[in-house]
Amino acid sequence: MSSSGSLYFVIVCLVLIAGVIIGQGFEFKVELKDLLTLGATLGTLWYASNGLKHNRKIYMSSITPVIERFIALDEDKFAYKFSLKNYGTGSAINFKYTVTRGEQELTVKVLQEQILAIGGWIKLEIGSELGISANSSLNILSFSTKKKEVYDSILMQLREYSLELSYSSIQGDEFKKEFSLVP
Repeated sequence: MSSSGSLYFVIVCLVLIAGVIIGQGFEFKVELKDLLTLGATLGTLWYASNGLKHNRKIYMSSITPVIERFIALDEDKFAYKFSLKNYGTGSAINFKYTVTRGEQELTVKVLQEQILAIGGWIKLEIGSELGISANSSLNILSFSTKKKEVYDSILMQLREYSLELSYSSIQGDEFKKEFSLVP
């Protein structure tokens, strides 16, 4: 039996019990006032039930994480930063991401080797898989270099990469997103 069916069954039982207790007996004589009272009671319970469902939807949407990418490029300092920001009011947990190049899934070590293979002085940071609380961010990939040629080469290489993200809300709803690593 569904939850709304169970609710209606309980309502009918309560109305019958109330009729027996208040009336000191139960007669099958139905008057207009009894029908109006029953209709008002059932209408009130139906309205309250719908209100509770609506409140649950509002509550669930108020604790949902909304993850979007944020890319900062500094052409003067030859710096790049890719981070994920939670614009929602709920935390993102069970956070996992993979970086892919075409169909190939890259480990952190392979990604690091491919970027550093370009050569030159490169300061590279790769973030780990953590949860993101509401209104905070997580740095995924950042680098800086001293030469414009190296900076441009890395950005060209990053065009081939994408980030696949999966996470869940504190209520267990699961989400999947995919982002490119360059704007």
